[in-house]
Amino acid sequence: MTNSSPAYLDRLAAFLSFLVPLLAVAWVLAVPQRMGFLIYPEQVAAVMLGLALCVVYARNMANKGPMQRSLDTLFALTSIGLGLYVFVRFPVLTEGAHLHPTEGLILGIIVSILVLEGLRRVVGLTLVFITLAMFLYALFGSHVPGPLRGRNLPFADVMLFLGTDSAATWGAPLQIAAFVVVIFVLFGGLLLAVGGGEFFTQIAMRIVGNGPGNTAKVATVASGLFGSISGSAVSNVMSTGVLTIPMMKRSGFKSEQAGAIEAVASTGGQLAPPVMGAAAFLMAELLQIPYREILLAAVMPAGLYYLSLYAQIDFIARRDGHGAAGWMKREQFREVLSKGWLPMIAFVFLLGGIFAFNLRPEIAVIWGMGALIFAPLLLNILGRGTPRQSVGNIAASIARAGSSTCDVLLITAAAGMIIGLLSMTGLGFSLSFFLISFGGQNLFALLIVTALVGILLGLGLPTTGVYLLLASLAAPALVQLGIRPLAAHMFVFYFGMLSMITPPIAMAAFAAASISGGGQFQTGVQAFRFGWIAYFLPFLFIYKPALLMIGTWQDIAYVFISAVVALILVSGGLIGFARVRLGSASRILWVVTGLLIIAPLHEFGPVGLEFAVSVFGLAVLGAYFWVARATVASDNGGTG
Repeated sequence: MTNSSPAYLDRLAAFLSFLVPLLAVAWVLAVPQRMGFLIYPEQVAAVMLGLALCVVYARNMANKGPMQRSLDTLFALTSIGLGLYVFVRFPVLTEGAHLHPTEGLILGIIVSILVLEGLRRVVGLTLVFITLAMFLYALFGSHVPGPLRGRNLPFADVMLFLGTDSAATWGAPLQIAAFVVVIFVLFGGLLLAVGGGEFFTQIAMRIVGNGPGNTAKVATVASGLFGSISGSAVSNVMSTGVLTIPMMKRSGFKSEQAGAIEAVASTGGQLAPPVMGAAAFLMAELLQIPYREILLAAVMPAGLYYLSLYAQIDFIARRDGHGAAGWMKREQFREVLSKGWLPMIAFVFLLGGIFAFNLRPEIAVIWGMGALIFAPLLLNILGRGTPRQSVGNIAASIARAGSSTCDVLLITAAAGMIIGLLSMTGLGFSLSFFLISFGGQNLFALLIVTALVGILLGLGLPTTGVYLLLASLAAPALVQLGIRPLAAHMFVFYFGMLSMITPPIAMAAFAAASISGGGQFQTGVQAFRFGWIAYFLPFLFIYKPALLMIGTWQDIAYVFISAVVALILVSGGLIGFARVRLGSASRILWVVTGLLIIAPLHEFGPVGLEFAVSVFGLAVLGAYFWVARATVASDNGGTG
């Protein structure tokens, strides 16, 4: 290869990254159909996957040796050829794949090699091993003992299925990622390009005010707002943490605390509307319900998650004497709104389209993107724009968004392979039957097993991959046992995310530790403590579905208020401080009472027992804060 090859491939990768989101927008706006072309969604998704594979193989080409560069160039160009080939041949192969067995066999082999090798590079070996295990089961399933025993399938049939069938590589997971997730990532990139990050930070400063520990509170609110758009915990940490973590350390928080707070706040962005990351869109498609129902169901859990973190920050700041950081530059609210009018308009278009006009989320977000693109261009024409609102900056944002979605496209393609093989081999049915039998004897034990599997899978997989696997294996069993489908899917969704803050891996916490300079494991432990409520919320989805807006308004209000009381009790008990210091006996009382309020006591005793415990917890809080107020007033008077 010549020295110009890396530069050539870098330019090619940048152009293809720019092209990926444009193809998604063109498909959602039905441009091919309006031009009179009859095109399958699988054809467009295949082209986008081919472009994504090319981008992955062409990355960092200048840093590779001659042999690796040659191999990756071959892989990159083959990936483009693969996408174009499937685009041309899919209509023929999907109708009569059995008439072209050799072609289907070769196509399946090429698809499998390119996807698995690309997957190894972007997320490691975990998902590769899971996919290979499914291949081996399909080929040698008769050798598996017990109830999961299958039948051996010919190698050619498996490859034909993976290369040509709509239920495998080119199926629903890849299409959702290509036509929904890519567009929302593009929306987030454009939003940040026009000043959305600064707008979120200034809004957070105005919301938080000048109370104790306000730097950490600003970090929580800003990272939550930013994360709800980015949908990626680790990228959120690396984007906002470089600003928020030094602020927290400067105001007195320890390195491990600062890193943990940022990790927990950033991880919660995947739970917070209006975007919630790729898994939320997959959930809406799998459940066949409007995306706005997912958003509404996520509101209260996300609110409780951030309230818990906020309360812990406040208690720690009061305990350790972290006063308000007056050096933070807070703009006037009117000035914040005057600078952030463009992000606000984009959100109005997005949420208005979803809730007021019942648009599909991908259509509504294109409305928002239209505002983000055309309003700055109009301002530039009128001579009132800024450099970051230029055509070049918008084009660069589109390319960055395309590059960041390439990994998601590979993950969902592999997930489509796995889900397809589960169906083809019958293993999905066998596993669901086994889990139903197990859960019929002890539902709580099945929930615990599902939660642990979700966390373990999350140690090596992103949330999207974990959710797709558990949604195919565990969620159907939970639904068969009488759990509401939305509650079952939200359960596995949460536990697919929690590995980000769960030691020993805790990728979000480790990313934050690299910025804070604190110990990685200690930061992970702190993140586990700060995010404690997230480990209980999924069980509430099952036993108290009112938390997901399911039920009467009285049930919803009671569950929310009792959960707020519980999170204050447990948070204060863990920290040992609220307004004044708590003794050992009080800490135990607070934690135990809080956990009992969360527990589904109505499953084990009369309904009145749960209500009585909630009232008792509220009385404990009321008495404490009454006494604490008097104590603080007395101390202030004594020092005056």
